[in-house]
Amino acid sequence: MTTTDASALAALILDSAANQALTNELRARLAERAADLKLDGMRPLLASLERDPDEPAAYYVAADRASPQLLHVSRRGVQVRPFASTDQESIRWFAEKVNRAFLPRPQRALTAIAVGNRHPEISLPAAFRAFREILEKRGLNLASTVQLSATREMTTDDAIAARDGENPTAAGHTRVSIRHLYHAGLWAAIRTGWREGYNAEADHFIVTGSNANEIARSVEAAKEAIRHAAWYTKFTTDTSRLFTLDADTRHPAAWSDSTVAGRFDAIFSAHERAWILGEFVQRVAVESAAYDFTRPEVIRLAVKFGESLKLNEELFDFIRQEKSGEPFDFEPSIDEAETLTTPKELFFYMRWLKLRGRPAQLVPPNLGFKKRQAYPEAVETSPTTGVGLSDYVHHKMWPELASRVVTDFGSRPVDELAHRVRELAAVARHFDGTLSIHSGSGKQAEVLESIGRSTAGRVNYKISGELQLQLFDVLSEQPAGSPWRALYERMVERCNEFAAHGAFGAESELAETYRAMGRGSYLGDAARGRVDGNLFLVFWLGNLVGSRDGRSPDGDRRFFKEKLDELPGELIVEVQKRNARYIVWLAEHLMV
Repeated sequence: MTTTDASALAALILDSAANQALTNELRARLAERAADLKLDGMRPLLASLERDPDEPAAYYVAADRASPQLLHVSRRGVQVRPFASTDQESIRWFAEKVNRAFLPRPQRALTAIAVGNRHPEISLPAAFRAFREILEKRGLNLASTVQLSATREMTTDDAIAARDGENPTAAGHTRVSIRHLYHAGLWAAIRTGWREGYNAEADHFIVTGSNANEIARSVEAAKEAIRHAAWYTKFTTDTSRLFTLDADTRHPAAWSDSTVAGRFDAIFSAHERAWILGEFVQRVAVESAAYDFTRPEVIRLAVKFGESLKLNEELFDFIRQEKSGEPFDFEPSIDEAETLTTPKELFFYMRWLKLRGRPAQLVPPNLGFKKRQAYPEAVETSPTTGVGLSDYVHHKMWPELASRVVTDFGSRPVDELAHRVRELAAVARHFDGTLSIHSGSGKQAEVLESIGRSTAGRVNYKISGELQLQLFDVLSEQPAGSPWRALYERMVERCNEFAAHGAFGAESELAETYRAMGRGSYLGDAARGRVDGNLFLVFWLGNLVGSRDGRSPDGDRRFFKEKLDELPGELIVEVQKRNARYIVWLAEHLMV
């Protein structure tokens, strides 16, 4: 920035902001006037304008030029310091010392659209812009962003550095670390001027394992990830892989009552057994519904969920320790269970945690949603969505769903879903909690509106993958032979290569299935839930971001993530436009 540039910007800010309250209206007027200045390629982000708390006649403002900057403007001139999303100490200092309104806060009972950010420097600014539009149009703050799975999409900095890119399903396939995402969220909030509050979520601390030693190692890995996430305000634990599914009568080889009773005696002490039976064998009223918990049913629920619940208690206590007493949201996830969540299961799970002093503010059931896909609107294949319930439930442990839809809801899957969501939302409210909907990307307007009505607008709705797919859409739409279209095609090719070697487990075979169907590299129509596209790529292509570009014609084997970070401005603008439009569209249909 030249001396003339600095003087012109300093004069605008100092003359216009002196003795004025720094309102969003004033910042907007300054932005309009700054657009008329000749600033030699430097773009001040006036929405970020803040007074220096140590020097009230001086100001801070973020700016873009060759790289992001933070300007300190005073009568002495303009001082410049680096302010990229990787300048973590500067970002944290600004949020903690200049204006704490940029820091995230717990969500509690607030309704929100929880936006995952696999490319945070692109999607986070778009998300905040969308939330600004929603706030101005509807008077609602739905901002819950800065969200990724802490032990799947992202991981610790050391684990990111150690990744060689040859395992697309290893933790950290976004090449975004837990700490980086948090600071990128602060950075985006500051630059876009979002002071209205938002939630930062460390999503899905996954615990898994087939024996005690494996589970113990997984718990320690989750705790290390929690240490890295101590600044976050919401923590989603996921111990659903430790459910004892054989205790569920929906299991194809469900245990007998006597076998379950034997397991109950083996798992729990006499004191624990007495507590469980004393607290849960009863009739309970939840709004207009009543549920009878019989002794055999409670024993099955305790055996199915016992290990998972105890681990959630342990993780809750560890989060509380790492947060040093600061408030946080707790969301024990059961959405990735193999079975659909019933109201009784949700009641049992939430009551257990509340009685034992670890209440959940949000709780996500398994609704039968598939990631980044539309929900079936008909039992047979629908001409609108290209999906039918009969195919949708194939190979799933959801034996009750299809018959219930046909028998009780006139073969209308969305009506049955709405009824189920209504019951589950009532259970969540009974415990002063909010129903959390996971895998929300790709769901059609009818489904969103039914969820909005069934939850009475009190809902936490999560999306993530769709924003990344919109980035891939933009790449795939570039002219044939262009470098960005070629990069996209190499990602597809690499994904298919990984599938040929079984890298995606049982789903690897779907790569060939969809190629044989002629779907190629097409990701489908986003407005139709992408069911007409290559659903193998819809689900797995994003994992390739953390892999190396092994077929680059110039021999540049850097990670795909590094190359995507170099997208030209015009493509970033287009991706951000689509991201923001999608979030606003979600709000329009959820808040009916």
